[in-house]
Amino acid sequence: MDPLPARTAWLEGPGRLVWREERLGPPPPGTHLCRARVSAVSPGTELAAWTGAPPLRPGPAYPRLVGYCHVAEVLASGPGASRARPGDRVLSFTSHRSAMHLADADVLAVVPAGLDDATASVAYLFHLGYNAVLRAGVRAGSRVTVVGLGALGIAAVACARLSGAEVAAVSGQEALRALARAAGARWAGTRAEATEDSPADKADVVVLTANGWEEFALALRLAGQRGTVAVLGFPGRGLPPPAGNPLPSAHFYTKQLRIEAVGASPEHPDPRGFARFNERENLAFLLRAMADGRLDAAPFTAHAMPAERLADAYAALLARAPGQLTMCLAW
Repeated sequence: MDPLPARTAWLEGPGRLVWREERLGPPPPGTHLCRARVSAVSPGTELAAWTGAPPLRPGPAYPRLVGYCHVAEVLASGPGASRARPGDRVLSFTSHRSAMHLADADVLAVVPAGLDDATASVAYLFHLGYNAVLRAGVRAGSRVTVVGLGALGIAAVACARLSGAEVAAVSGQEALRALARAAGARWAGTRAEATEDSPADKADVVVLTANGWEEFALALRLAGQRGTVAVLGFPGRGLPPPAGNPLPSAHFYTKQLRIEAVGASPEHPDPRGFARFNERENLAFLLRAMADGRLDAAPFTAHAMPAERLADAYAALLARAPGQLTMCLAW
């Protein structure tokens, strides 16, 4: 087998994207040699890195790999690699790169036949919304309000509706409110319209995807008695401290709210079944739901660019075109 050229995107600093090149030989034991097909931009994580937002964890922020929503085709499998076979398309957390040696343990799911690459590439964005639904205990008949309608907000609307909830959504952009209605929200309005008399109020669960303190305060106000605020965003990231108490007793104490970060889930199944809803089984479910039409990813895959234009993709997403959720990169 001739060496396979591979290009990998790196951020050396805010706005400084470089491509590093290597050549890959046959897959070592326990790995697959894969060629990229489509990778999707995770807007929150990647735009924060592109613009130099404060890092979420201690340690050097750059240089860094970018991206983690990746679909590739398996070209060859090394000894002991059994989760996929040549010809399969696999979903993984691989960064934006044209080819890779993918460890067998890092195969998140095999993409079902008939499901297009772009749709499969956004499955993890839906997973974040789905995990918020699971962690917050949403059930049929729950009242769920989603505050912030970027990619994760629309995914949360769709997954809450799939779970049988009655969903409301809040955004300042009409194009995104329209996407929320199409995803299953029975009501979508602005922050000013989310009053005590609106369907957004008295929610059993508020899914918060925005970072602003005003949105955080709104989430506490819209949560009902003993409600849950499921936080998918990063409240206050890159912002000065709030002007007032972010946990006013009129909402937090009086209503006995639960506020929980819901962006992470178990990575692997547990042999005894204690981690039934884990990343791999969740993603397999979401891919099936996309394949049979229960989840519509069309708004997520409506915009695409060649992968070598990744910097242009970031610029386009920062321009916030009405209704644009992410960008799919074709390899």
